Amino acid sequence: MLKRLVLATFVLLSGSIVSLQAADSDFPFRKNYPEVSIIETADLTARFGDFTIVDVRSPFEYGIMHIKDARNIPLADSAFADRIKTLSGESSKALVFYCNGHTCEKAYQAAIKARQMAKATHAIAYDGGIFDWAAANPKLTTLLDKPELDPKALIGESKFKAHLLSPKTFIERARTQPSAQIIDLRDTIQSDGISIFATRDIRTGFDMKRLREVIERARQHQQAVFFYDAAGHQIKHLQYFIEDAGLADYYFLEGGMVGYYAMIQGK
Repeated sequence: MLKRLVLATFVLLSGSIVSLQAADSDFPFRKNYPEVSIIETADLTARFGDFTIVDVRSPFEYGIMHIKDARNIPLADSAFADRIKTLSGESSKALVFYCNGHTCEKAYQAAIKARQMAKATHAIAYDGGIFDWAAANPKLTTLLDKPELDPKALIGESKFKAHLLSPKTFIERARTQPSAQIIDLRDTIQSDGISIFATRDIRTGFDMKRLREVIERARQHQQAVFFYDAAGHQIKHLQYFIEDAGLADYYFLEGGMVGYYAMIQGK
């Protein structure tokens, strides 16, 4: 309770419109983190220069799209607490953490970890995430190293779903196109030696250089490309990379390998 009162006092004195958590159907995880204070998109926009913004996603996700001037310190980094402690010591600004938003818990977890392990008293979660931010603030969004996001470059849900296939359809289409490229985006630990198409899979992980080489080769030879990851969490970001590379004939496995296993188990 004391920590919540201290943070609330800071918020009021700073003049920032930051509120303590309240349950919200659009943000299903808010109820799980009642001790974390959040900031809404409009409030963060209005006081953009008053915060140090930290992107806690993977370097790949950050490289695709991020809030302008945000620092990339992945929550998964073993040195996360040390890096946050150093960052917090460099400025008196409150730290705002964000991830992919709405159904992503990393921003909340980062705020808690920053307070508990890095002693960063003023740690706030922006749980609208990168996609809410990009839609509201294209000029304050970096896409593939471009200083400003062209609103026309935003990929809507309908275009995303047009390239998303159920596990059954994904496998059927890939099998009927023997010249198609099949890209396994998982890392070594996630794959555990198991592939969908053992003799055809190309393992690239999320290595941008390797992915660009494979995509460019497929584009030149007019080949379709089928992508799958561990659980379908990364493919929205990957789509921006694919579109930027000029590939038109591509597909994603809905739910990744998790979706595939659910299919074969009859779920």
